[in-house]
Amino acid sequence: MSTAVLVTRHADNSYTARLLALSDVVASGASEAEAIAALRSILADLQVRSHIVQVDLPVLAAPVDDPWLRAAGKWADDSSWDLFQETIANYRSAVDADFANQ
Repeated sequence: MSTAVLVTRHADNSYTARLLALSDVVASGASEAEAIAALRSILADLQVRSHIVQVDLPVLAAPVDDPWLRAAGKWADDSSWDLFQETIANYRSAVDADFANQ
């Protein structure tokens, strides 16, 4: 398995290697190779001591104040909806025809 690691050289020419997936997993070394080797060691130890579990999160009782949700269904019973859609289709056809004739 491979993963992305950010290697940073510091002003004193030391290096740090940081696992991007878990940004708090960091190792240091005098060279890039030493920092990466130290990070591998930390990750190997972390794998031995750790496991992943799935956690169920509660469903919110009230919807989040999403501006898109405020408009959802607003025109569900609008008797002019079909005319509106037809007008849009006609406009698009006219724009396409104008563009094709240029």
